[in-house]
Amino acid sequence: MLQSALMLKWDDEVSSIVGITIRKIDGGFELCQPALIGKLCSLDASNITASQPLPSMELVSGKAKTIDKEYLSRIGMLLYVAQATRPDIMYAVNFLACFSMNTTDRHWLALNHLINYVRGTSTKSLILRPNRGQDVLQVFVDANWGGEGSRSQHGYVGLLWGAPIMWNSKRQTCIASSTCQAEYMAMSFASKACLWISQGLIGVAGHFAPTLLSDNKAAVQIAGDSGSRKNSRHIRREFHLTNELVATNQIRI
Repeated sequence: MLQSALMLKWDDEVSSIVGITIRKIDGGFELCQPALIGKLCSLDASNITASQPLPSMELVSGKAKTIDKEYLSRIGMLLYVAQATRPDIMYAVNFLACFSMNTTDRHWLALNHLINYVRGTSTKSLILRPNRGQDVLQVFVDANWGGEGSRSQHGYVGLLWGAPIMWNSKRQTCIASSTCQAEYMAMSFASKACLWISQGLIGVAGHFAPTLLSDNKAAVQIAGDSGSRKNSRHIRREFHLTNELVATNQIRI
């Protein structure tokens, strides 16, 4: 059908797509982005290949509303790398992106430190080697509490038959009054991702309930309707999605 409208060239041995290098390995595939990482690293003349841990420092928005195009450009390249093949830098990139409109020297220091880390690990690849013996879809979710503006940062990673296929990290839009609330709201975002993936896999895996894993017992109890409702009445309705999905057996926790 597509060939009737578009000029298509089919190739059984795909080697790259939208800047992502694809290599076939035993039982799966290996994905990396050497060209984009090389371009990103060429913008920094330091040639540092070993990224040492930074001293503990707090990053806050600058007082002046400024737009640093160079900062935005490097964040944009890092975001594509993080979203496509490098889940290990997703949290750091999204956190630094929060300061795109209020950049200071401290943000540049942290950004260059991250680029040096990417340079030093440029040979690392994302391995997709599914194992049908594992659960169809497992999603691990976590969140901190507080942060700049008292807003927490959450993140999740989803494994399809043990292979990482989705991940994200984002600053929450409202203030959580406790660690439990921050984790519970994070579960809501992860639940939406679970629904999207599970619906797309119906033709391959049939109907199944993804497994959502959180390390916060109180949040898990609320999601499973066995926790204290008194302490969660103030949570906005939209974040109770996980509770409904668990009750209707669309998600397991």
